[in-house]
Amino acid sequence: MSKYKNKDGISLNYDGDDSHKVLVREVVEEAIRILNTYQMDSSKSMEWAIQRGTNFLEENFDIKEEWNEVSNS
Repeated sequence: MSKYKNKDGISLNYDGDDSHKVLVREVVEEAIRILNTYQMDSSKSMEWAIQRGTNFLEENFDIKEEWNEVSNS
């Protein structure tokens, strides 16, 4: 998989150890952990992990309203 680039060809770069970059990496790592924490043989468990991971990202990146507007369009 390649890095996401916006329409202008710009991608994120979070190398480094300043506090903002470290915090963003920690939040993303926690989201990945949440999304990977489910029982492989349980669709309910997978749904729970996806919903919890989505809620976690929406809360930490303040995007809930934007996401709801896009998904309700």
